[in-house]
Amino acid sequence: MNTMFTVTHFRSEFIQQRQAMILRRVTMIQFMLVICLTALGVGLFQAPFWLSPLFICIGYIAGYSHNGEVLIKRFLAYATVWLRQIAGMPRVVNIHSEWELVRRKEERQQVRGALAAKVVME
Repeated sequence: MNTMFTVTHFRSEFIQQRQAMILRRVTMIQFMLVICLTALGVGLFQAPFWLSPLFICIGYIAGYSHNGEVLIKRFLAYATVWLRQIAGMPRVVNIHSEWELVRRKEERQQVRGALAAKVVME
């Protein structure tokens, strides 16, 4: 049997690979998280075998896609913010968005005929 894939087909399959269904209602990310968390918990950290269903549930939930975002990314973001707050490290801010706000405010002042103001970012 000679099966030939076009470049377009290959690209679309490669892009959609994350959302590929391994089993009914289980995506590839969920499947891999279940396998990895169970292997880490039982194999590396030597947790008892009866905790395997717990690791499976955690992997399934962490890999769930809610509004296009995998929940494990959201969990990691919350953990990062929480740890930075505990450590007393400064908040990570989006400098570009803050600069855009200052720039827009300045443009509005110039449009209204106000004198040019000096923009100071600290």
